[in-house]
Amino acid sequence: MLTGFVTDVGRKLAERWAGAVVLPGLLFTCALAAGMTLRQDHWSDVELLRHRLTGLSSGSGSTRTAVLLLGALAASFAAGLLADALSGPYERALLGSWPWPLGGAADALTGRRGRIWRERDEACRRARDEGEDGVRVGELEVRRNQVALVPPQCPTWTGDRLRAPAVRIRLEYRLELADAWPRLWLVLPDSTRTPLAEARQRLDETLRLGGWAVLYLLLGAVWWPSAAAGACAALVAWRRGRERADVYAELVESAIDVHLPELSERFDEETRSVRASLGPALTERFRKGAGPRRL
Repeated sequence: MLTGFVTDVGRKLAERWAGAVVLPGLLFTCALAAGMTLRQDHWSDVELLRHRLTGLSSGSGSTRTAVLLLGALAASFAAGLLADALSGPYERALLGSWPWPLGGAADALTGRRGRIWRERDEACRRARDEGEDGVRVGELEVRRNQVALVPPQCPTWTGDRLRAPAVRIRLEYRLELADAWPRLWLVLPDSTRTPLAEARQRLDETLRLGGWAVLYLLLGAVWWPSAAAGACAALVAWRRGRERADVYAELVESAIDVHLPELSERFDEETRSVRASLGPALTERFRKGAGPRRL
């Protein structure tokens, strides 16, 4: 029974590894081989590419074929590792954590988004104060929330969307999400954990696609069709990143709203409902005097 379980887990891991690393890596290896062969001067010369491939395969024995296949697999695996490494910088770019040369642009974009948000938030306040109907107020709130759910602090929409749960939880419950989340995760049922884990996995896959986009864009310096493919991949990754970040952030905030009473009961037997005063008490207990941490 245990052997079957281990075999099943190994098979699933192998399938995930093949789908996430090997197959995209093989595709990039083919693009790399084509780009290094054709270059910019002969970017569409299919006959030249066929001639080079024929030269590699002609007269090759089984040993040479095996070496070529192993080399292609090794290159694919290396490309997959590099794409994973580049997904980190892509994530920081998507979230608005830009390096210092772009600090001025980040501040300018953050300021612009903040001004737009404040103008639309003020319009919402005026509409409520003047007693306008709920439909009109709802339309104004939708326009404001298209910028951000909370006052913008990032140059990108995705960055503010992922920080919104921590801000909204702090305002609603006076609870620091970074301190409460590891404890809450331990008491979450599988019906909540599974959607959260799947949403985070889909977001990570999108970030990995951004890493592949960077690789294709870099190859474009040698073979321009690769740059076109990289630009398309970057656009898809950006769009999917927004959508999947929205889903993940909504699930995180929903998990707090639904399961915070259960967490409070674990630390305060007399508590049966969430009070605003409970947040600071739980936060101080979770921090253990160490002060705030980044989420």
